[in-house]
Amino acid sequence: MRSAALRADQALRTAVDRVRPAAHRVGEWLAPLIQRVLQWLAPLLQRIQEAPAVRRLRERVAPHVEKLPESVRRAPRTRSMQAGAAIAAVGVVGLMIGSAVAGSDETKVDDAAMEAPIQAQQAQIQEQQAPIQAQQTPAQAEQPIPQEAPAPQAQPVLQAPLGPPVEGIDVSNHNGDIDWRRVAADGKKFTFVLATDGTGFSNPRYSEQYHGAKNAGLIAGAYHFARPGSSSAEQQAERFLNIADYQADGKTLPPVLDLEVDPNSGGCYGLSVADMHLWTKTFNDKVKERTGKDPIIYANPSFWRQCMGSTDTFGGHALWLASYGVDSPAVPNGFNNWDFWQYTDQGSVAGIGGNTDLNQYQEGFERLKQLAS
Repeated sequence: MRSAALRADQALRTAVDRVRPAAHRVGEWLAPLIQRVLQWLAPLLQRIQEAPAVRRLRERVAPHVEKLPESVRRAPRTRSMQAGAAIAAVGVVGLMIGSAVAGSDETKVDDAAMEAPIQAQQAQIQEQQAPIQAQQTPAQAEQPIPQEAPAPQAQPVLQAPLGPPVEGIDVSNHNGDIDWRRVAADGKKFTFVLATDGTGFSNPRYSEQYHGAKNAGLIAGAYHFARPGSSSAEQQAERFLNIADYQADGKTLPPVLDLEVDPNSGGCYGLSVADMHLWTKTFNDKVKERTGKDPIIYANPSFWRQCMGSTDTFGGHALWLASYGVDSPAVPNGFNNWDFWQYTDQGSVAGIGGNTDLNQYQEGFERLKQLAS
C-alpha cells in the first residue's frame, strides 16, 4: 500500500517535472497578454471603483469587515486574489479560443481595446473644457468670425476731358540749331525728335533737341525710322531705346515707330505683308517690354495698304498719320481714327530756320499730358 502511494507520488512528480517547462513557456507567453488585458480593463475598473453606488457600498461594508477576526479578514482576500487570477486565466483562454475560432476578429478586439483609453482621455478633456466654455460671455459667444477684407480692385483710369486740337512739330538733325524758347512762345506744345534711323544712323543733335524742348516746357517724344530689310526688329529696337533714354517723367510721349516705304526702292524692303507684320510686332513688343508703353505708329494710308495689307492687328496703338494737302485726312483701314496728324512738311515756326513739319494732336492738351504720363 505504501509502495503504491510512493509510486503514485513519484509518477505525479515526474509528470509535474515534464509539464513545468511547458507551463513556464506558456506563462511567459501569457504574461504580456495578461498585461494588455489589465491595461484594457484599467479605465473600466477605475470608473467602477469611482461609481457612487460602489463607493456607498464600500462605506457600508467597511465597518463590518473591521469587526471580523484577522484570520477571517485575510482569508477572503486570499480567495479573492485567487478568484481574480482564475477569472484572468479564463479570460485569456476565452481570448485564445475566440482568436482560433474568429480568425480576423482578433484585430477588431485589439482596436477596440486600444480605443477605450483614448476615448476615456477625450471625455476627460471635454469635461475640463466645459467650465471654460461656460465662462464665456454672451458677447464672446455671439462674436462673428472675422473675415478677410476683399482684395483692392484696380480703379479704371479716368480719361482727361476732350479739348481743341493742339499744335506741335517734329524735327531731326536736318533742322539744325533750334531756339526752343521761341518755339514754345509760338504756341507749340509738343515735338517728336528723330533718335535713330535703321541700323547705323543716330541723330547727332538728338540730346540737345530732345532735352532742349523739355527744358522749354514742351512735351517731347523720340522716334525711330524703321528699315525692316537691313536688320532684325530686336536689334533696331534695342539701339533705338538705348539712345532715346525714355523716362516716365510726365513730359515724355510713348516711343514712335516710323513706318515708311523704302527710301531707295519705294517698296516694302523686299518683305511680304506677313513678314512686315511680324517685324512690326516684334519691334513693338520690345518697346513695351522696356518702357511699359505701346509705341505710337507713324504711317501714311498708301504704305499701310501696300506693305501692311490694311491690317487691324495694331489698331490699339495710337496713330500718327501723315497726310498732306487735305482738310481732313483719310484714316487707314485697321484704325478707328488718327491721334496725331502730320499735315505739312512746309511749315514755318519761330526759332527754327527753314521748313518744318507741322502736326496736330486731335484730343486737346489735357489728354496729351495724360498720354505722356
